[in-house]
Amino acid sequence: MSNLNPKWGAWATAPKPVPETDISERIETDVLVIGAGIAGMACALRASQMGANVVVLEKGASWSGRGGNIGVANSSYMKERGFENNLEDVAREWIKRCGNRCDERILWQYLKNGGKAMDWLIDIVTRPEYGARPALQGCIYKGEIYREIIGSHRFFDGPMAKKGMRPGGADAVYAMFCEAEKLGAKFIFKTPAEQLKKENDRVTGAYALKEDGSYLLVEARRGVVIATGDIGGNHEMCEDLSPIANRCAVNAYTPKHGNEGDGHRMGLWAGGAFEDTPFPTIMHPQAYHFSNYCFLFIDPDGKRFMNEDNYVQGKSVAILRERSTFAWSIIDSEWREKVPPTLEYGGGIFWGQDCEVGESNFNVEWEQQGLARGLERGLVVCADTPKELAEKMGVPADAFVAEFERYNDLAAAGKDDDFGKRRELMVPLDVPPYYGMKFGPALLAVAGGLRVDTEMRVLDENGLPVSGMYAIGNAAGGRYGVDYPILIAGNSHGTALTFGYLLGESLGQ
Repeated sequence: MSNLNPKWGAWATAPKPVPETDISERIETDVLVIGAGIAGMACALRASQMGANVVVLEKGASWSGRGGNIGVANSSYMKERGFENNLEDVAREWIKRCGNRCDERILWQYLKNGGKAMDWLIDIVTRPEYGARPALQGCIYKGEIYREIIGSHRFFDGPMAKKGMRPGGADAVYAMFCEAEKLGAKFIFKTPAEQLKKENDRVTGAYALKEDGSYLLVEARRGVVIATGDIGGNHEMCEDLSPIANRCAVNAYTPKHGNEGDGHRMGLWAGGAFEDTPFPTIMHPQAYHFSNYCFLFIDPDGKRFMNEDNYVQGKSVAILRERSTFAWSIIDSEWREKVPPTLEYGGGIFWGQDCEVGESNFNVEWEQQGLARGLERGLVVCADTPKELAEKMGVPADAFVAEFERYNDLAAAGKDDDFGKRRELMVPLDVPPYYGMKFGPALLAVAGGLRVDTEMRVLDENGLPVSGMYAIGNAAGGRYGVDYPILIAGNSHGTALTFGYLLGESLGQ
């Protein structure tokens, strides 16, 4: 049975094999990891700790530690601070939010082992030579339907944070990189893997392009691990596998060109199969203006189009459903007084503010500065009347004024007959001047990939493991199915850490 869809583009067709004459260097190792992000680095370090010889190939000039949140359901650090989630409740909510399309076996591997992986990471990053301070993100959505829970871990004050990088992923990956190097792991940068080597139905290595145009062949006795990130930077692959990704206003993935589906293609060419499409996306409504709150959302036609009481993924999907890249969030001049009470019922990032557990989640001065920047950049407009505001937003005035008045009538009645928003969040917008804040979805990653089992072995079209080939992080499927559940912020990084750790331990033995 072929694992190729005839409707896919040229990217799905395997290239010609690398000629022997083009190979200028050969290396043998126990474990080959392709990709030096959080998943690949966790795998490389844990395998090294277990005594394996490890080689890491990375197309970029250095390792990658993107993002600030690494989410797991429980950890010792959480328990010490009074937080412990019920895994059965977490699993049920996760499965529901994924439309029952996630692989429950993979989910439970993450839920049961994420704490062990996080404890391991915290032990590393808090060592004196790194000195990072762990913390829990306190900014969560408290809605009844799309709730979020404490579990997102951050790392502050480490060497990378002091250099100005975002606290979290950078210091985590840096510490793991340093520890892996101490144990003898070999990192080869600026050397992208292009094809996998397969002998007698087993993946035995990879061909990587050197800067001089020749090839390095790395052969691995125990296994080849694909940890190459997602496909979000490859427009053609997204069109075939996750078309909604191409409709986002911004692609926020860093580093650029690190998410072009290299591992997906290599795995496919070597006999692996993809999970069902379309692949799920990770999206945040952070394009254009940063904040959006929960009052009145208007589409480019001047119409209200959703229940604004929603979390970041839901807001993003709703905007794209309108065939638009943006919407407008409407507030009035008493937003400073009206936003904070809503955080008891909703909140989360882009509604409240990023904060640690125990900190205030709404700094009015910081928010005021952001509004001023939005006005300067033209991403926020202000007017004394709804009609004038419509003109500045560029939406049909009659439609907007009617929606504005309708919304205020519903708010005064305390019942949203149009979209069912909770009574506590039906707040009138009745004190001019009024503001329109332009916001839209940014693509963070496409979180789908090769079919894997609970051991992270890549599966073929018949559900059988392809010997010697493994996939972790956003190169692997099974975690989400249809949508990204921001039940725990940063859970994509959390699964990358967890499965990298588990696979490294397994291959290292």
